[in-house]
Amino acid sequence: MFEIAPLERQFISPSQFADLFPTARIKSAASKFFSGHVVDATPREASGTFTETVLGLYTAGRHRVRRRQGRRLVEGWSDPGTVNLSPANFYARWEADGSSQAIVVFVQDALLSRVILENWGADPRNVEIVPQFLVRDPVIEAIVTQLAVEAGNDSPSGLLYAESACEFLAHHLIQRHSTLSKTPVRPLGGLPAHRLKVVKNYIEENLGNTIALHELAGLACVSVRHFERAFRQFEVRPHRRDNRNRIYVRGRKNLR
Repeated sequence: MFEIAPLERQFISPSQFADLFPTARIKSAASKFFSGHVVDATPREASGTFTETVLGLYTAGRHRVRRRQGRRLVEGWSDPGTVNLSPANFYARWEADGSSQAIVVFVQDALLSRVILENWGADPRNVEIVPQFLVRDPVIEAIVTQLAVEAGNDSPSGLLYAESACEFLAHHLIQRHSTLSKTPVRPLGGLPAHRLKVVKNYIEENLGNTIALHELAGLACVSVRHFERAFRQFEVRPHRRDNRNRIYVRGRKNLR
C-alpha cells in the first residue's frame, strides 16, 4: 500500500504536494488562481504546513481519520463529500486507517486578498480562514468537483470556467469560513470607498470626453463586468437628485 512518510514541519507548496505522489496516482492542473490535484490514494500518515489555503474533498473510501494540531486531537470518518479546510501556514498531522480518493485544491492568497478587499473593504491581513475538519459544505463539494472536471479537460474554455468557479469559491470561503463570516457582506457589485472616489473624480474631470469602460474598470482594479455592476449602484439615486448625481448620470452616457 502506498504511503507518504510524515514531513515534520516542512512547508508544502502546490508543486511540492504533487511531487509527493507517483505520477500514476495523481493528476494535476494549475492556473493563476488555483492548483488542483486529483489523488487516487491519500497517504495514511502525513504532516506539514501548507503555504496556501487548501481544500481537501474526499470522493471515495471511508476510513477513520485523525488530525492532531498541537495537543488537540480531533477525529472522524472520511465519508465521500466531507471537506477539510487548512489555512495557509497551518500546521497539523493527519493519520488515517486507510487510503481514500480525494480532490485537493490550493487557493492562492492573492485571490483571497482581492476578494476580501473588493467585497468586504477589509484589510486582508486582518482576516483569517477558519480551519475545518471533515465538515459538509455542498457549495465547496460542487465547486471543487467541477474544478477537477474542467481543469482536467486541457482546453482553454475548461480552464477559464475553472478560474471563474475558483473566484466564486474564494468568495464563499470568506463568507462562510473566515473571521468575516458574521460580518454582513457588501453587495457583490460594490466598490471600496477609496476606489469609488478615484472613479468619481476621473468621471468629473473627463465629462467632455468619451470615457472607455475598461479605463474605469482599470482605475477601480476590477474586471469590466464587476465594474458595470458597481456603477449601476451609484449612477441613479432617486432620493438624491443633486448636481453630483446628474454628473454621474452624464458620465454614464459618455461611456463606451
